Formats: sequence, structure tokens, C-alpha cells
Amino acid sequence: MSDQITQFAQTAGVRLVNSTELYPELHQPGDVGLPMLIVENDLGRAVIALQGAHLMAFQPAGKREMFWVSPKCMLEAGKPIRGGIPLCLPWFGPGADGTTPHGFARLMPWSLVAAEICEDGATRVVLELTGDASIGGANWPHAFCFRMDVVVSSKLELALAAENLSNEAAPFAFAFHTYFAVPNVAEARISGLDGATYIDKMDNFARKQQQGDVAISAVTDCIYLDVAAEQTLKTAAGDVKIESDAKCAVVWNAWTNDKNIADLGEGNHVGYLCVERCDVADRAITLPAGGTYQTWMMLSY
Repeated sequence: MSDQITQFAQTAGVRLVNSTELYPELHQPGDVGLPMLIVENDLGRAVIALQGAHLMAFQPAGKREMFWVSPKCMLEAGKPIRGGIPLCLPWFGPGADGTTPHGFARLMPWSLVAAEICEDGATRVVLELTGDASIGGANWPHAFCFRMDVVVSSKLELALAAENLSNEAAPFAFAFHTYFAVPNVAEARISGLDGATYIDKMDNFARKQQQGDVAISAVTDCIYLDVAAEQTLKTAAGDVKIESDAKCAVVWNAWTNDKNIADLGEGNHVGYLCVERCDVADRAITLPAGGTYQTWMMLSY
């Protein structure tokens, strides 16, 4: 893998580093850390952990960092990364047996299989995770190939493809579980969800209709169904445009329950707001044998 990344670095400016170098504040002496890619050009810079094909950071040239990473985040092999964009697949929420929340893909090392400089100066990298039925075990016993395209420029473009390589249909759900950095979550607003039906997980999964912009004033965990292609996250630091063809959006913030989440920590809910484009709940699918699910998301200021 390191030889392959060296080859790509010569053609596309992609560098392999360790999380102990990039995030020393999240490590103790002697930590092994996680391998991460720095993807940088004149238009922007991104950091991608190979574990989970996980976007850790994105910053367009001359602009602020878009993502939040928890100061209590654990950068250890096989541990979920709290912040950035976890990829939740092939299921969302707990597995069929109540374990491995949000699927196994975010806990496994992906491979860098392609990198190139595009004509407009952007950089494209492709990461892949393949496996057989033993990977998902009883929760998801299917052979698969998951592929993630990342294009880094003044905006961030993500495309996910999931192929069911088994001979049986497979239940499937997916989310870009994005943690956006905000100056103060209580002052942030989300437009583009007005009129949408949502499932309020904090109110016994009651179905409600959104009125106006979404504001956060308590523990929030809502699944919006059949949403518009575009939302805008409005903050004092500026707006973020979120575009996707995924049918749903999850809005989540732990609020004061952050003190009960070890890798989040008391008081840290203030700095992030999750707006997750996804296909989950009523819009989760059955992926036929040999079938491929595809979705995309674009983020910009």
C-alpha cells in the first residue's frame, strides 16, 4: 500500500502521514495512530483516514475548516472516529443483533486504488473496501465492494458506490454522517427542510412536519424523509451548501447528553451540528444480488 501511495504522490500530490503527526493532541505517547492521506492542491486541502475512507478535514483555499473533530476522539484501529464524515454502511443504527452501530465499513482499512489531477486543478482519489460474507457476519452475510470517490477543489465532492457481490438480496442503508463545525450550535439554522416529514427519535419516533428552518435547543435526533436536493447550514461564520441525491437527511446533536458520550465529552456539543444526507429508515433499500447502490454529496461555501 505504501508503495502504491508513493506512486500516486508522484502524479497527484497525495501524501501518506500518521494521525500522531496530524493530531498530536488526540494521542498519548506510544500510540500507534492511524494512516491518513493529505490531499492538497491550489484549490483546497482534505485529510482522509484510510480507516473507513473517513474525511477528517476539508478546507478550501482561503476559507475556514468545514468539519469538526471531537477533542475526545479516539484515533485507534477498530474504534469509530468521532467527527468529520463517518461513512455509515451497510446499515444505519444498530446491527440486526444490536451491535456494531452504523455498520462495519467505518471500522475497516480501505485501500487507495486511484489518484489523479483533474483538468480544472482538482484532485480525485478513489478508495475501496472489498470482502466476503464473513466480514459482516450474521448482521450482513454478503460479499461486497464499496467504493468512495473524493474530489478536492474549492468544493468537496463525494460519490459512494456499494455493490452486492453475493447471490442473495441484501438489506442496505447508508449515511454521510457529517459533523459540521459551528461557532455555537444554538445559533445555527438549517434551511431546505421546511415542510418535510420527519421522524423524531427523541419523541418515541413520532412523525411530524418541519415548520421553517431547523434550530437546535435540546437533544436532537431527527430523520427527515424525501428532502429537497439542497440544504444550507447557516452560522455566524458563514453558510455551508449541502447538495445530494440521497432521499433523507438526519439532523443530530447530543446537546447536554454529550457528558454521557465518552468520545464526545461535556460541553463539546456546542461546536458541531450533524446534517447527514442518507438513505435510511423508510428509505433504506434492498440491494439485489449483483446490484449496485450509488449516491453523491457536494459541500461548498
